[in-house]
Amino acid sequence: MSTLDAKNPPLNDDGSVNWKEEFFGAESRLTVSGQLQAELAALALGKVYTFGPTFRAENSNTARHLAEFWMIEPEAAFMDLHGDMDLAEGLCKHLIARVLRNSMDDLQFLDARLAEEEKQKPQQQRSDMGLIERLKFVLENPFERITYTDAIEILLRSKPNQKKQFQFPVEWGVDLQSEHERYLVEKHFKKPVIVTGYPAQVKAFYMRMNGPGDFGYSDKGPTVAAMDVLFPGIGEIIGGSQREERLDVLEARMDAMGVPKDQMWWFLDTRRFGTVPHAGFGLGLERFVLFVTGMGNIRDVIPFPRTPKSAEF
Repeated sequence: MSTLDAKNPPLNDDGSVNWKEEFFGAESRLTVSGQLQAELAALALGKVYTFGPTFRAENSNTARHLAEFWMIEPEAAFMDLHGDMDLAEGLCKHLIARVLRNSMDDLQFLDARLAEEEKQKPQQQRSDMGLIERLKFVLENPFERITYTDAIEILLRSKPNQKKQFQFPVEWGVDLQSEHERYLVEKHFKKPVIVTGYPAQVKAFYMRMNGPGDFGYSDKGPTVAAMDVLFPGIGEIIGGSQREERLDVLEARMDAMGVPKDQMWWFLDTRRFGTVPHAGFGLGLERFVLFVTGMGNIRDVIPFPRTPKSAEF
């Protein structure tokens, strides 16, 4: 689509779009993250964060997804995966503690609303916890930290898997689905969970490759220093990683995944001319508000929901 004239984009003789005549003078797209730019800022300033609208390209028509949402993304230099997990857990608990301290009247109203809503559901679909109980569950429990490989073993041995009750298959190498995440949090550990050491094939090119001795390393296949924070009732609430600071490893990953290095020269330069270990994550604001309020659909916690096939506002 042309940024100058959507109906009459500038064309080359062969019919392709002449991007040089476009608004930005080159092909440009919406972003799902401010992370890559935040990495540059963190290497200059130490600790930074971005907060703004981001965009999802996948056709995710679920009660937990938006096509446009707001994301808080901290990025910190001299931070490894363990520091990243500490920061994520601390942020979640800080936010929930403030809500419980400052907005109890609202929470009591929302708790009663959710209880009435739960009564309308079949017994097997009802939540085991009320809203305020769920918030205190996150605040008062240390987050369990496990590897993806251990999570898969737990899921394979679980009764839902043995009885073929999971909708999506469980096997090493596939990404975890919401039903798997909720089982780990609500049934097995009964506390929030951070999963790390995901297969490299299901994660982004910029995540640090694990080696022997790294938390999350597996002999089943290559893994990366990714971490997902899982909450009750909602599954993933935060996704992050330690970033790949080694230039040769990063370039090999980009080649393997088809990421154009010539367009990412500015990102690679931060490794080429010296870098430090660094890490960060993204917290989707609306998904966090969804969790705190107990609403059933993420479209109810943003003023102007934009979803696949819908951008009316």
